Amino acid sequence: MATGNVGPDEESPVRLGVFGGTFDPPHVGHVTLTRELRESGAVDEILWIPVAIPPHKPSGPRTSPELRMEMVRAAIDGRANQSASNIELLREGPSYTVDTLRALRSEHPEAAPVLIMGSDQFAELAEWHEAEEVVQLADVCVLPRGGVELASVRPRLSVVWCAADVASIDVSSSGIRKRVREGRPYRHLVPEAVAEIIEREDLYG
Repeated sequence: MATGNVGPDEESPVRLGVFGGTFDPPHVGHVTLTRELRESGAVDEILWIPVAIPPHKPSGPRTSPELRMEMVRAAIDGRANQSASNIELLREGPSYTVDTLRALRSEHPEAAPVLIMGSDQFAELAEWHEAEEVVQLADVCVLPRGGVELASVRPRLSVVWCAADVASIDVSSSGIRKRVREGRPYRHLVPEAVAEIIEREDLYG
């Protein structure tokens, strides 16, 4: 991802990967893609941000914000250059990306936000709330997802973006919740520490 010319006495800004989601629960797919993004050099650090109320859904996740944040922190515990933020959980109303990016720009002026999203989301980016400002506040890193081929995506916005060649693991949070509800094996699909929280709190039953 281009960052412009950097002089001998200047440092490139930290490329902060902004990774939002309900994370109900976070799973091995999330962990794998964030690790590979770091290893690929697409981003320097990754900030996991659990959403409070997704704008495209009538209500938020059933699992409490506190437990989802605990699961995210458990999933990334010990992983270099990865952290979690409750910035959206503390804000009332829908979790609009533009509001989050404004806040991150203010809190981390040394960083260059890179919005991590799937190709299915990228295809609809122009429809997002205040989309023009979203792409001014952050570059975009696109992952193949939802059956949408990256080669077929033609964004209708002027946006700096890159395609990330990372492994696509066939696992979803909704599928894990269904497995738990039906009493089927699921522990291989989540980090061990996350499985312990699910069992301790009797989630998704």
